[in-house]
Amino acid sequence: MWFAFLSEALRSYDSLTTHGIFGSYQKEMFERYGGTLEPEELADYDIPGKKTAIFSEMDAIIANEAIFAEYKIRNYSEFQVFSNPDYGNMNETERKSFSETVSQMRNKLSRSSDSQTLDEWYDSPLIRLQTLTALERTYVGYEPSLRSYIDRDSRPVVVRAAEQILHMRNANLISYDLCRTFSLYAAVVVVFSAVAVILFVAPLLTTDRMQKINLIQYSSATGRRILGIQLAATAVSAFVLSFLLIVAAYAPFLLSGAGDYWNVPILSFTGFDMLLYNITFGQYASILAGMTLALSIGAGCFAFILARFSTNMVTMLIKTVPVGIAVAGIAGLSVNMALSYNNVVFSAIFRGRWDAPEILACAFVAVVGMCAAAVVAMREKRVEVS
Repeated sequence: MWFAFLSEALRSYDSLTTHGIFGSYQKEMFERYGGTLEPEELADYDIPGKKTAIFSEMDAIIANEAIFAEYKIRNYSEFQVFSNPDYGNMNETERKSFSETVSQMRNKLSRSSDSQTLDEWYDSPLIRLQTLTALERTYVGYEPSLRSYIDRDSRPVVVRAAEQILHMRNANLISYDLCRTFSLYAAVVVVFSAVAVILFVAPLLTTDRMQKINLIQYSSATGRRILGIQLAATAVSAFVLSFLLIVAAYAPFLLSGAGDYWNVPILSFTGFDMLLYNITFGQYASILAGMTLALSIGAGCFAFILARFSTNMVTMLIKTVPVGIAVAGIAGLSVNMALSYNNVVFSAIFRGRWDAPEILACAFVAVVGMCAAAVVAMREKRVEVS
């Protein structure tokens, strides 16, 4: 699981700290100003001044490239006007030719070449301008977008979050893709944890049934209680195994630099995602860990029940595979994009009307699994032996 999924997710996050929509600018702001961005700090960072310097760089490129002179383009402002014509007045051949010309000009401004590295591409004037524009839109021009959510969104929790973010000036400097990437990473962990618990729990009880050890246990009052002891062992083992998997998986991610954001609030808006609650990233990671523990314990309890009613390994597999798939599906849908307005359980199922329904879904699985397993264990004391 580490080499197939988690290590790649970690590499992707490392790349996004410098190769995302904000380039390295947001990371630089976080290192300079801390977890929140005050108005005077935003003014000190001087985004307009940085953009002006880039305009000068691009004007110099335009002045020295023949393709711009051919179309009488002398600076970046004139290029912007040129690259946004009225396509309605062009036929298909003209549109294709024009698009190719604009693409060649953009390649000059981004210094694109076959030998160019990703770092060099992000360091080019055109891409730095685009990342600065995205940064400016997030920390300066966020109000119109947030007001559109407040005025038009039908999800009450999203509206409330948008109002909070507007009141707080969208000032949290959380890494823009940290929670999105970490939640996907945690979703892989919870699926693996739930499946691992099922694979460890189910065969043990099934083996007892295959060897008819339960019939020997039924001969005494203490033996009749053994299933309850096994249930307790199942719950504790599921908790311990899941906890160890969480520690083993979370540690590399947090040590990669994500841990620097441990005390940074996540309530924020980037234009394509909105985190909904005013908690820190550390609390967020702890909540995802709790959801993983709950689903793992629930999966273990369901495996316990199915193994109790399985007399051989084949029967056990036939019963547990669909349950494992169902729990894994709930895990993936609940943990991925958790506490975001993009979470499937939150938006598609509950329509944004409940707070954190994805957490409730995980807790529901754990509670139902434990209660059902407890009922089975208690009934074992009075079961008839044929």
